[in-house]
Amino acid sequence: MKQPTFVLHDETVNTYGFRMLTSGANLEEFRKNPVILLNHKDWELPIGRWENIRVEGTQILADAFFDEKDDIAVKIAGKVEGGFLRMASMGAWPPEEVSDAEELKLPGQTLPTVTRWTAREASIVTIGANHNALVLFDRQTGKPLDLTDASTVIRLMDRLNHSKHDSNMDNTLKELLKLQDSAQDAEVIGAVKQLIANHDLLTRENQELKEAATRAETERKEARHAEAVRLVDAAIADGRIHAAGKEAYLKLFDADFENTRATLDAIPRRQSVTGLIREGERQQAVELSDMAGKSWEELDKAGRLVELKDKAPELYREKFKAAFGTEPNM
Repeated sequence: MKQPTFVLHDETVNTYGFRMLTSGANLEEFRKNPVILLNHKDWELPIGRWENIRVEGTQILADAFFDEKDDIAVKIAGKVEGGFLRMASMGAWPPEEVSDAEELKLPGQTLPTVTRWTAREASIVTIGANHNALVLFDRQTGKPLDLTDASTVIRLMDRLNHSKHDSNMDNTLKELLKLQDSAQDAEVIGAVKQLIANHDLLTRENQELKEAATRAETERKEARHAEAVRLVDAAIADGRIHAAGKEAYLKLFDADFENTRATLDAIPRRQSVTGLIREGERQQAVELSDMAGKSWEELDKAGRLVELKDKAPELYREKFKAAFGTEPNM
């Protein structure tokens, strides 16, 4: 019997509103068990096997080899040979990856493009949904999904989009946490908990540092104020400023401590009467000591004999007698 070639799949938009890229097809599972079913009835025995499974351009092709020892298979083969059955339909597992990229969509396409999927089987069908008839099987139950129900298809695509989004989020989170791509959920949770703990610790330490800085600043201001009070009181005490100006100077210290201190230091101190007297006495003692060490002739040449007579008559008398041998007539 001649082995007819069937188109099992192409990339045109199917009647459900989406299309599946041939480049994204995983045919390994199908190649290992290339059964020909009738109308996707996997609970019935196969009627043959697919041979020479191949990809040509955007099509998946295969040659049908019917079981000539099976009456049903022989009957189907006859229908195929006579041109009464012309359609094959790919059975696949639900899509593994989809894309909403506009550049992948064709006219009439209303749903995303399937970019990764796995072939399950291929059947001879009496009437397919279209020329690239498709059946998707639920991986848990193994039963065909009802693709005629638009909501089923939409939910399937949405779930894949969300799964892809969640996967991207997982990868981004692992990257931010500096974890390996192979990190499990427990590692991610542990890293997040550690991140939170570190954040809490840093927050507490930051608050403690702020409080310590506030205390230090308060103590510095108090110490500066106490020093300002001392400097102003000292300036009042030594007569550099009047007591009425105390508060004004304290405000100046608050605004600019160093310059205000320099201004006070530049004001000359006022000497008391007692101090002036003592300064005069000290100066006079120095002058008398200087004259006592000089002879009559030296004092005469310096013109200081009158000064000596006025300030220290006894010393004048002693120097006169030493110079002339007699008491002066005073």
